[in-house]
Amino acid sequence: MNVIMIGSHLRVTGGITRVVKNYIEADLGKKVNLEYFPTYYGAGHVVNIIYFIIQFLKLFIKINILSQKYDVAHIHMSYRGSFVRKRQIINLLAKANIPVILHMHGSQFKDFYNESNDKKKQQIVETLNKVKVILALGEQWKSYYESICETEVISLDNAVFPKQSINNTADKIYITTMGVLSQRKGTYDLIEVGARLKGKIDNKYKFVLAGDGEIDKVKKKIADLGLDDLFIVPGWISDDKTIEEIYQKTIIYVLPSYNEGMPMSILEAMSYGLPIISTNVGSIASVVKESNGYIIEPGDVERLYNNILQMLNNPQDLELMSRENVNKITSEYNIFKSLENLVPLYKKVTN
Repeated sequence: MNVIMIGSHLRVTGGITRVVKNYIEADLGKKVNLEYFPTYYGAGHVVNIIYFIIQFLKLFIKINILSQKYDVAHIHMSYRGSFVRKRQIINLLAKANIPVILHMHGSQFKDFYNESNDKKKQQIVETLNKVKVILALGEQWKSYYESICETEVISLDNAVFPKQSINNTADKIYITTMGVLSQRKGTYDLIEVGARLKGKIDNKYKFVLAGDGEIDKVKKKIADLGLDDLFIVPGWISDDKTIEEIYQKTIIYVLPSYNEGMPMSILEAMSYGLPIISTNVGSIASVVKESNGYIIEPGDVERLYNNILQMLNNPQDLELMSRENVNKITSEYNIFKSLENLVPLYKKVTN
């Protein structure tokens, strides 16, 4: 079976790229004849446009001139610019009668749709209705896409590689978040919580805010509050060994986002046995329960403050949550089990 998977260049940072890399590293290419085809380079605006045009022409030539046969196309899409690019790709594939599985990742897709004018909304719905199947990140997103289009929607959770990493909590000193540093991700809420916790927790603990985005603004906010001794802002970390070292030293993983799909960073943290504190957005609440972490409402700094204190003051609870998360990843969010669901879907769509 010939499958073309379409998404961002693998140099691009973020959760979507991590999803694609996990599929590749889990040997999806041994189960199907897989070609990965990037259409977004992740550089400046002009470079991205030129890159897309070149890639679009390459795909057009492959399909219409070289008669390259694809049984199914698996497209990863977000919102805004990603939608504009993938809409063109979907139209091209539809004309060639190549069935499309559209894997939706956009944490702000609802906002993108609601803020669009009537013509744009019609474009969005028409595009979604041209594909065979939509893959949604959890039941909440499945229900949403079913409410705006007629295409079959299947819930397929993100997944990661299982690990067996639970260290002595005495060795763990980081309260960590990874991703884009921004208001949307709740970065400034976490800084506010850090200010309130200073002097109330052991001074061995440090907040690690790892990611790209508003790095300079975040560092200035930390400095203005006199919290340089409490926060570490290393920027975006792409080295897997460094990421693993941070997770190994982390006691709590926090993601106080205002909107999400199903964050890969939460699943990665869970695979290392980290208790989670996150927000009731996207599909997070289907992953984080009382047995493995805490769920708060976005912007609830008081609850976030109290939950961190409660975790740090109850090492036995942390141990139980840690083991629960390792088990959850192995049994429910395991990349190898995800492939067992994905490959039959390819065959179903082809038939």
